[in-house]
Amino acid sequence: MKEQDILLPALDRLTELTGIDPKILSYKPGRGRSSDAVIELTKGQQTSILEAEVKTEVRTATLDNIISRQQQRDGRIILIAKYIPTPMKEELRKQNICFIETSGNCYIETRSMFILISDQKTTPPKYNDDTKLWAPAGIKFLFAVLQEPDILNTSYRNMAYASGVALGNVGNFISELKRDGYIITGTRMGQPILLLDNKTALLDKWSDMYRTVLRPKQMLGRFRFAKKEDKTNWHEHAVQYDDILWGGETAGAILTGHLTPEIYTIYSNSDRFDLMKRLRLVPSADGDVEILRPFWNKENTAPADGTIPPMLAYAELISSLDSRNREIALRIKERYVG
Repeated sequence: MKEQDILLPALDRLTELTGIDPKILSYKPGRGRSSDAVIELTKGQQTSILEAEVKTEVRTATLDNIISRQQQRDGRIILIAKYIPTPMKEELRKQNICFIETSGNCYIETRSMFILISDQKTTPPKYNDDTKLWAPAGIKFLFAVLQEPDILNTSYRNMAYASGVALGNVGNFISELKRDGYIITGTRMGQPILLLDNKTALLDKWSDMYRTVLRPKQMLGRFRFAKKEDKTNWHEHAVQYDDILWGGETAGAILTGHLTPEIYTIYSNSDRFDLMKRLRLVPSADGDVEILRPFWNKENTAPADGTIPPMLAYAELISSLDSRNREIALRIKERYVG
């Protein structure tokens, strides 16, 4: 879907629901400009001019950039997209950044107008049979590739083993990566090889898709520490048990020393009730401790200091919509991921 296939329907729907008269004053996406479009919204005697960011996909990794631009332009930014995840809508409103979905849901608050619509039906984008790469197995495969790009030049059997996916899926995954511009052909010592391209963009998309597609399937449940001192001394368990890997904010705390966790994330293949007994955890629907099953082949991934792989810690933090966590994620990326 191209940007103009999002911008025009979104503005038409806005007019239908609100009577606002929108005008596109300029439209030059992908030209290195400060915005994709400049739009004028008129309602009666009130007019607002906004710089529009038009996105085919909304990724949390780009949120800091949008917030920064909003601050530079004194509140003149509006995000226009087919679908915006609910947590991101909440963060956008918190940052006073306007947005419109093609369904008509919107938040527009300027000096001259205020509009909030949230009751229009919208659905997340679905991935069909041609995009198996973003199904759970594909996300596992990409994790292995992002961790070690040169694995692309080994056998399909080795790639399947390293990523924990069925051998028959590997060829399809590689074809999709080539189609989407993430794999290119190069040479090494005169021999053709596969090279991972646009790694940063792929990692950012992978981070969001891991959180929304695969991570929920790995979740065993939420808990709370039975005693306050157990929460205070959580870090003692980080070195006490070798069957526990710390993720999310706890991984951020261990890897950087610059974060006090609010959510305590544990990855383990051990029995849930045994973990509850050892860590003195109590089931709680809104608890601040979460336990997940690892999905990767740990033989090919060396965790650091009792944490999950740093790349996964980065992904969990950068996609959390918490500015504090995103800052820590960037530290982890610079130090461990590259």
